[in-house]
Formats: sequence, C-alpha cells, structure tokens
Amino acid sequence: MSEQPSEDVQRAIGFVEATIAALGIDPAKTRHRREGHCTYALRRGSARILVAVHAPNASLAEGRLRVVAPVIRLVGDPAEPADPALLRFLLEANARDLVGAAFGISGPDVVVVAERAVRDLDRSEVEAMIRNVGRAADRYDDELSRVFGAPRASDV
Repeated sequence: MSEQPSEDVQRAIGFVEATIAALGIDPAKTRHRREGHCTYALRRGSARILVAVHAPNASLAEGRLRVVAPVIRLVGDPAEPADPALLRFLLEANARDLVGAAFGISGPDVVVVAERAVRDLDRSEVEAMIRNVGRAADRYDDELSRVFGAPRASDV
C-alpha cells in the first residue's frame, strides 16, 4: 500500500482479512502487497478468487474493493467475437441469478466480478462479495465448460 493509506482502505483490508480468516484460511499466506494495493488469492471449491483493495491514486478518486474469479477460458481466436450463445447465457444469468456480482470477460477469461468503493464499507458487505463471487464461479464453471466446451479457468 502507499505510505499513508486512507482510513477507509485500512478498514477494508481489516474486513477482508477477517473474512478470509473466518473461511479458515490464514490471510497472511494469501496476501500480496504492491504499491497502491493489497491482494489476496484463495480457492473456494473449484474457483480461484482474487480479492484486491486499491488505494486512491491519480486515476482512482477513492479506494476500491474488487473481488474477481475466473470461471472459464475462452477458446478460439482472441480476435474473434465470443460465441453469441455464451454471451446470451452470461447476460441472462446476470439478470436472473447473480446477486451483487456479474459475469464479464477479462482477457481470455469469463469472470465473475464484484466491486465497490471502500467508503462506508462494512464487514457484512465484504463477506457477501467474497461469498457471492466464489459461489457463482464454483456453480457455473462446470456448467459453462460442459455446455460451451471451454476449459474451466481453474484447470488451465
């Protein structure tokens, strides 16, 4: 983190670490600090979950908490658009099934992501974000792999 991270950022880090500890994982073993942010990598079921707390900077007016889990790896030519049936499935799942998180595409991966500002963040929100993202990724990775023939992100 930067030399003087904001109170909100420090509080968010504390909530993240308490949530990870409550899952039975030692936060110190999953923590990576770099200038401007603190990240955690953990696994829930078959899903890999990345949690990042970002301090404010020149392009980020306030601190952010971002939770992301890769679900499947897209196959085929990266320059080609993704399968329209897959995109429709993801958008329908966003509207119908996901709460507080959404599917997206990041590089070669379909991901589940949740993000919010750290201002006025409380521990229950952190817990919900991590659990919702992990639950969705663990639920959908097998189904998306089977239906669309894409490898699970946790297998690549």
